[in-house]
Amino acid sequence: MELFATNKLKLNKSVKKGDKESLLSLFSPEDRLKNTKVLTDAVENTSVRVSLENLGEIDLKLGDDMEKGQKKTLMTLFWFNERSKPITMMKDAQAGEPVEINMYKLDN
Repeated sequence: MELFATNKLKLNKSVKKGDKESLLSLFSPEDRLKNTKVLTDAVENTSVRVSLENLGEIDLKLGDDMEKGQKKTLMTLFWFNERSKPITMMKDAQAGEPVEINMYKLDN
């Protein structure tokens, strides 16, 4: 696994262990549009493991070809159906808490 991108966003809502939430429900529209730098090239449909700092993780497919150095957002990295997928929360967290998001390119 190679680090693909990283960002820090604030939770838009409080969650409890076992809740199922998506990237769209966890973060505000403003945070979802926050730029993150792409750290490595990847082609459309490449699987990326999205790790939400001990909250949960999910494997999603990229929505477009990406080039190292591009600025992307959660909204431009993944198609709607990918960023809408449920992620099972592994612990409780409060609205407003910062969450480190690390994305790793998986070997296809």
